[in-house]
Amino acid sequence: MDIRKFTLAAAAVAAISPSISSANPENVALNACAHAFASSIAAPGSAAPAYKVDYRGHAASAMSSYYGRDYTFYLRAHDPKTGLTLARATCSADTSGKIVALRSEPADASSPALAAQF
Repeated sequence: MDIRKFTLAAAAVAAISPSISSANPENVALNACAHAFASSIAAPGSAAPAYKVDYRGHAASAMSSYYGRDYTFYLRAHDPKTGLTLARATCSADTSGKIVALRSEPADASSPALAAQF
């Protein structure tokens, strides 16, 4: 294989790699926010409680999804037995999973649960 074909193939792979990468930045941000939220509602000095994330994502192009700057999630914790809302928060994280802001909200506030915004 000659060097020009190899260079062209390498450039093509580099150009499409964000869209086929398994490390979706939205998932990285969501996992960071979910962990921070679980840790924030834990009793002082104890480990974060076990949690399950119910998130369906949103429709966006691969390029805007990969190259977005940060994500905002509306989080809500439920009692597994009664289904009542225990805590709510709004969390913003960047594409690398660094928490930008985590604000708690009243448990009875009316805001979307686990939705993403750009």
